[in-house]
Amino acid sequence: MRIKRRYSIPLAAVAVLWTAKHFLLDTAAEPSGTFVIDLPALHRAATSGGALPERIEVERVGDFAFPRNFVVAGGGFRMHPMVLLSHRVVWPDRSLLIDTGMPPDAAKKMPGGKADEAAYARVQAAIRKADAIVFTHEHPDHVGGVAHAADFALIESEVLMTREQLDGPKLERGDFPPGALDRLKPIEYEGLYQVAAGVVLQKAPGHSTGSQLIYVEVANGNRFLFVGDIAWSLDNIREQKGRPAIAHLLMKEDRGAVAAQVQAFGRLPPDVHVIVAHDPVALESDLKAGLYRQGFSGL
Repeated sequence: MRIKRRYSIPLAAVAVLWTAKHFLLDTAAEPSGTFVIDLPALHRAATSGGALPERIEVERVGDFAFPRNFVVAGGGFRMHPMVLLSHRVVWPDRSLLIDTGMPPDAAKKMPGGKADEAAYARVQAAIRKADAIVFTHEHPDHVGGVAHAADFALIESEVLMTREQLDGPKLERGDFPPGALDRLKPIEYEGLYQVAAGVVLQKAPGHSTGSQLIYVEVANGNRFLFVGDIAWSLDNIREQKGRPAIAHLLMKEDRGAVAAQVQAFGRLPPDVHVIVAHDPVALESDLKAGLYRQGFSGL
């Protein structure tokens, strides 16, 4: 009996740990319902008036890494490289920013964090020249560039946050100058919302209350769907396997909603280029394919 007791406790502990690993790290969520991406409607909304943008540019303002198991359920414990990006949609006479990264000091505090201060300086210059600034969602690594802009009062009319983003519990209000958020006039919409010719928003709550898709169609016919952090890697979409339960719990996500959105991305035709916010492999592949340009130009 003593021998049995001696081994029963370790075996029970192993069983508990295995069960926890299975459910918290290795198992992706099942979709709750069906998320619909109506591409013909997005195309109609994008092309309903005005010249389409000429190109998209990107700045890589930082790098960090998470364990792959935190990015893709069941992915193992090796570190998974990730990036911090800002994109710029360019017409001959104007520009629009999608996400703005975060300041170098904040980027360096991320796990394995590195910052490209020159790239961040170009993002700041682009913020000052932008005609509109929109966000896939309200987390600080996406709105931080605007929140820490040198003179927020000069750009606030171009900062287009949705009501859900402004009211969202994950918005770090203390990052913004005092009173700045109160002066913003939020976007309020249902269905689709055209920000500019070629750029259309669609709500996609789940990762955060203010998460949205940003559809961009450029003059050469290329179509892009910026999905923010709904997926952290294109592997989430290719494998149809999202983040594990532990990630959803820590970030207070709606697991089923995120899974339904990832499932919808997997149904998209291959000529729709899904742009996830933190995938360095996809970034290099897109740059090599000439889908957009590295570095903000003409600043």
